[in-house]
Amino acid sequence: MRMRAVQYDHYGGPEVLQIRTLAVPSPGLDEMLVRVHASGLNPKDSVVRSGAMRPLSGRRFPRGTGYDFAGEVVRAGAAIDDLAPGARVWGFLDGYLGGAAADYLTAPRKWMSAMPEHLDWVEAAAMPLVATTALQALRDVARLASGERLLIKGASGGVGSAAIQIGAFKGAHVTAMARGDGVEYCRSLGAHEVVAYRQIDPARFHERFDVFLDCVGRSPVRAYRRLLNPGGRWVTVAPSPPIYALAPISPVLSRVFGGPRFSFVAVKPRQADLEELAALVDRGVLRMPVTGTFPLEEIRAAHGLVAKRHGRGKRVIVVSPIAAAQA
Repeated sequence: MRMRAVQYDHYGGPEVLQIRTLAVPSPGLDEMLVRVHASGLNPKDSVVRSGAMRPLSGRRFPRGTGYDFAGEVVRAGAAIDDLAPGARVWGFLDGYLGGAAADYLTAPRKWMSAMPEHLDWVEAAAMPLVATTALQALRDVARLASGERLLIKGASGGVGSAAIQIGAFKGAHVTAMARGDGVEYCRSLGAHEVVAYRQIDPARFHERFDVFLDCVGRSPVRAYRRLLNPGGRWVTVAPSPPIYALAPISPVLSRVFGGPRFSFVAVKPRQADLEELAALVDRGVLRMPVTGTFPLEEIRAAHGLVAKRHGRGKRVIVVSPIAAAQA
């Protein structure tokens, strides 16, 4: 059996992406073969493809693209007995090789779970990577507590959209930073306060926060640390060199001098987290607006757009005819 898959043979711009016809892979003992209906688009897709993460992503080619997926189980490995063929699943691929922009993929069982009951394929594909990132950042790294004040920079993007809702659900007071039409968008997701980027001058802004979630990764440390309370936590999803340097020593510095703690989230796909997120979706707590869809044949245009990082919610690659009918 054959399938379509997007691959590239060297780093570069969107033009390196090619749609190829390949053999459908076979799952290993603890893997699932999934028929992909839709695949989410993330800044990670274009950053990895460009070669900007080469020290981490390596030089293995050809490689695929796409990490989020929503689809149906076709076949399970011999060690798996809890998801039957036809089960609706969602998840995301770990690492940097990608491969979700394809008709089929294989992945470990622990990287996926049953998808929320009330989502269609396009909606489900938009959420796994960004919502898991927000969950792990706020719950595991920041240890956000009820009653704390949370500031989210880049709040109208995928991770920020999920973080607004998860933060509010956990009982935090959420202030979202956004640009342009993202202000009203963030309010619609439940942010208690929304400020435009240009309205926050860290040197003059008097409000202080317990947690700063930086979804952009380009925030000057000296300026933005002023916005944190003593012992506050700065968590980023895109660590800059200063954050890399400060993260290991900031717990000690915070205890001695009372300054903030710096850390970053290295997101990992976990079945339990995907199940937790699915429960939040089914309870009406969490949603991810889809602001654009592309057929697989337009993967280059989609990569070019997502690389600009200006947009609300998520964009999705529609892979199957069934998902195309829902787009």
